[in-house]
Amino acid sequence: MSGPLKLYDVVMHGVATRMKLNEDDAKRYDGTLVADFAPDPEVPAAVEPKPAAKKRAAPTNKARAAAADKDGGTGGDD
Repeated sequence: MSGPLKLYDVVMHGVATRMKLNEDDAKRYDGTLVADFAPDPEVPAAVEPKPAAKKRAAPTNKARAAAADKDGGTGGDD
């Protein structure tokens, strides 16, 4: 591709779609210009993302800890 991309409405295989194309491709696909991607001076360049919420530690499985401390009749050290 060459040149800046612009937004065009194009009909391909009987289906209407909106694509980013350069001028040469738009002429080839008979596209209708929808929007130019020039930066808007009123829109800020970058918006700071919100900080992620802190994840809580998973609670320990008390049933497993208790079972590991007991022999349970499985033939442990005796």
